[in-house]
Amino acid sequence: MNELDPRGSQPEYDAAQESERLVAWLRVPAIALIAAGQRIEHPNPAGDAFALALVIFAAWSAGVLAWVYVRPVSERFALFATAVDIAAVTALAALSGGPFSQARLAYFLVPVAVAFRFRPSVTAVAGAGSIAAYLGQGYAHPSASQPEATRFLLVQAGYLAWISAAALLLSAVLRRRTDRVVELAHERERLMAEAVSAEERERQALAEALHDTAIQNLLSARHALQEAEEATGRPELTRADAALENTVAMLRDAVFELHPYVLEAAGLEAALTTVAERAAAVGHFRLHFDAQPVPASRHDRLLLSAARELLSNVARHAEATHVTLGLHQSNGYIVVAIRDDGRGFDERALEGRLARGHIGLSSHRARLESVGGGLSVESTEGDGTRAQVRAPVD
Repeated sequence: MNELDPRGSQPEYDAAQESERLVAWLRVPAIALIAAGQRIEHPNPAGDAFALALVIFAAWSAGVLAWVYVRPVSERFALFATAVDIAAVTALAALSGGPFSQARLAYFLVPVAVAFRFRPSVTAVAGAGSIAAYLGQGYAHPSASQPEATRFLLVQAGYLAWISAAALLLSAVLRRRTDRVVELAHERERLMAEAVSAEERERQALAEALHDTAIQNLLSARHALQEAEEATGRPELTRADAALENTVAMLRDAVFELHPYVLEAAGLEAALTTVAERAAAVGHFRLHFDAQPVPASRHDRLLLSAARELLSNVARHAEATHVTLGLHQSNGYIVVAIRDDGRGFDERALEGRLARGHIGLSSHRARLESVGGGLSVESTEGDGTRAQVRAPVD
């Protein structure tokens, strides 16, 4: 299987990039339609120039289509591309009949395409620019002196204004819905962060209570038993002392699970090492830890908690003999990567586990996504499992 992307198994959705890709694809059929329209009989004083302009516009469209799939685009690029579209359509119309040119229909592409960008102001400017460009080249063209040319120009401009108004309304609606979605997403992140913070406080309070009371009381009881054993030599006291020792060890494990004090004292790398070694002891696998220096982050506890859940699953279910644990920083994220050579599983089975109430990984994924991170798992039966946990650098 291919290496996972540092940001997860699938790239993050970028609305601006997606809109530019849609616009780039919309240009492709426009080229064919303009070329086909040129074959319809109409005034055409410069056929060779039209063909050259169409080839240049086609090359530009192909270049933009390739560019938006390999590089991120900026708002400045989008505005420049819109201006080029208007200029290209204007040139093609002027070279193939002016107000009567079949290429004039490509003007309708401009406001519709800009509406995908969720910017009503830009959509309005693009629509107005298209109307002005059509009227300007139409009146400047020699065919404007033909009978009914002015009426034809105004009717076509009216249709273009109508389409532009519809695109403006569409853009405004999309913008409001997008803003509302973003607002709800931020609210969800805030509520999730508050819930996680409250849970962590309760876990810390419980861990401190167990450590300061229950464990200390058991240690005092062990001390008393040891003194009684030394005085009496009774074997049942030895067995009671061993039981108390096991109980103290279990409580210390529980305290660590509730509140990873190693994380606060020594950092994420040390805490991951401790968690991984405990999982290796339970699952009887060899552990290889490859850690690179990463900055401390307020999301370290989430990273550790999710990694611990994944390692626990490996220890209990994977039947692995070797596990690789990685820690590094990549593209603005702190990434914990876990790979095992165990039996793997059918990823579709995860849905069934969720339906039966196994929500451990889903809970961790929701928490990480609420802070801009994520959790991804890839597995194939008989070919092991690979997982990544990521959280943004502060």
